[in-house]
Amino acid sequence: MTYLVFARKWRPKDFDEVVGQEHVTKTLKSAIAANKLAHAYLFAGSQGVGKTSCARILAKSLNCVKGPTVKPCGECSPCQEIAEGRSLDVIEIDGASNRGIDEIRTLRENVKFAPLNGRYKVYIIDEVHMLTSEAFNALLKTLEEPPPYVKFIFATTHPQKVLPTILSRCQRFDFVRIPNLKIVDKLKEIARSEKMQVEDDVFFAIAKACEGSLRDAESILDQLISFTQKDIKLEDVVSVLGIIEQDAFIDFVNAVVAQDASSALKLIDGVMSRGKDMNYFLEGILEHYRNLMVLKVVKSAGDSLVDLPPDTLKKLIEQVSRFSLSDIMVSINHIFAAQDMARKLNATRTPLEILAVKLSMLGQKKLDKPEQQNPVGLAILKEEKGVADAALTSFPAAATCSLEDVANKWGTLIAQLSQTKMSLATYLKEARATRLENNTLTLAFPKNAVFFKEAMAHKDNLKIFEGVLKSAVGVTLAVNLEIVDNVEQETEVEEAVDETPLLRSTLDLFKGRVVKKV
Repeated sequence: MTYLVFARKWRPKDFDEVVGQEHVTKTLKSAIAANKLAHAYLFAGSQGVGKTSCARILAKSLNCVKGPTVKPCGECSPCQEIAEGRSLDVIEIDGASNRGIDEIRTLRENVKFAPLNGRYKVYIIDEVHMLTSEAFNALLKTLEEPPPYVKFIFATTHPQKVLPTILSRCQRFDFVRIPNLKIVDKLKEIARSEKMQVEDDVFFAIAKACEGSLRDAESILDQLISFTQKDIKLEDVVSVLGIIEQDAFIDFVNAVVAQDASSALKLIDGVMSRGKDMNYFLEGILEHYRNLMVLKVVKSAGDSLVDLPPDTLKKLIEQVSRFSLSDIMVSINHIFAAQDMARKLNATRTPLEILAVKLSMLGQKKLDKPEQQNPVGLAILKEEKGVADAALTSFPAAATCSLEDVANKWGTLIAQLSQTKMSLATYLKEARATRLENNTLTLAFPKNAVFFKEAMAHKDNLKIFEGVLKSAVGVTLAVNLEIVDNVEQETEVEEAVDETPLLRSTLDLFKGRVVKKV
């Protein structure tokens, strides 16, 4: 007997066997029971979530000898022919390879003929978004007013690519990604039926790897049986799929919490030496901190928001007790920065190693015992933690600054601008900060500096200036530019001050001197 892969062997035979799409199957069953079926349906969703299976089940429900029925018998000739893909009344078309106008013209001609054996002739067009615009337009009239014995079922992974004129003629059903826990339950059912010995961690690893696709999960399980020819263990999944075991992320976080940057770096080296995808490792770290964040906020060990095996979940619950929520949020920001650096460098190892050191600096011991730490590093940590705490505990309460604060930081601001874009520093030599109201800073330019004002008003220049301004004063400010008759100049009185390297470089750059407003 020909071997059937799991994805075909375990294809659902009726609506009750469809996993994770209850909102679709319930509606279709109600429509069949009430005899209120539409002439055209669009099934949209990612691959492997049950679109084509539901289309075939609907076709069986319509043509079953006991039908139309919400539960086809599966034993009559029409049901068996549809299940085996050889029914003359259910025509399955691949939209990717039959996408032209000639194929659709042929379909339009065949629509005129009544079904041979069943009640309905059902056209199932998979990946319908691949049809050309001409083919879609040729289908419009037939789709809008088909013969009473014809039903159209379109399936697509990209509904946004389907013409609006087609969408408006169909009843649309959106298929969701199947939750990991439901995939795990289905895989366990298959394993029991096939008399396989599989560790629980294997099911969760497969479910996570397939990202909501039950068909992919069944194919992976099938592949593992061929690979092992015996009991399936977690290391088999790791070997076959190239994934990184969850313990690696747990060990990484334990290392950085304990300020053990050395162990974290060695762990990164070990993962890389095993040939793993380091981008996947970085994504896994982000997902791990996401899980810690959820557990910290939800405070529920069995919450479905974290799809992990019970033993792994227990480790995360223990781990999250060592963090404050602000620590987690600051860590996530560092991970985002590492991802951005990896994209720019087109390499992941160095950003990962920098991330490991940064997260080690945020270790709980460092925050609990500040007297033992480097003062500069501690100041940076306190600043980052303070920002995160403020954002989390008092979001509406924004930081403020005054016009005097801006004036005091003006030299620093000009120096930073000169390093970022020298022309902006030149434009601002003619401007004065005159008002600061409602977090909007007004800069005044004299009439003879209209060009400078217009140049500064360009959106790219304003964006750069606002970014440097925020860095200088620590507050996000909008900027308003205006032309005035005369920009009041400050009365300059020289004042002796202690020069810093930054101040000295600024004075040299603009050939200036320190003055005091009187």
